[in-house]
Amino acid sequence: MRYLYAILALVLAASSPQAGEPEPPRIGGAACVMAKWRGNTLDYVLIYGKKHPVLAQEEGAEILRGKGYARFKGNLDIIHHQAKSYHPHAYAIVIKTTYTTKRGKPRTSYGCGFSPLSYDAALQEAGNDLQSYSWGWDPQKHGYEIVEQVRY
Repeated sequence: MRYLYAILALVLAASSPQAGEPEPPRIGGAACVMAKWRGNTLDYVLIYGKKHPVLAQEEGAEILRGKGYARFKGNLDIIHHQAKSYHPHAYAIVIKTTYTTKRGKPRTSYGCGFSPLSYDAALQEAGNDLQSYSWGWDPQKHGYEIVEQVRY
């Protein structure tokens, strides 16, 4: 048993930073959570400043449930965790588009982007995110608007 304590002490000493060594990167947490129904995004929540993205996702889902989306139209909607970030500090952008699909149905979609580099990089990520979930969206044809932009 005493050998186990000695080994544990060695492992802990080896894993902790020594004097003069940089601290390991801290995990941050941010997430975009969407309320969707029949392909449309009804609402979204952007949560940031958490210790981990899962905590941000859980809080965002709880906020949307509190707004009544868990009981929307006979529970046919989906509370969807669409984008997340592990960066403790970053730029975040949420974009929105409204367009008509090839089948003639109106569609509202959102995209979220995070980047530690710049708003421009976050905007690029938001466009990629939107296109990942809304295949019929064409940025040149349908456009978008920035609905939220923060630096956390």
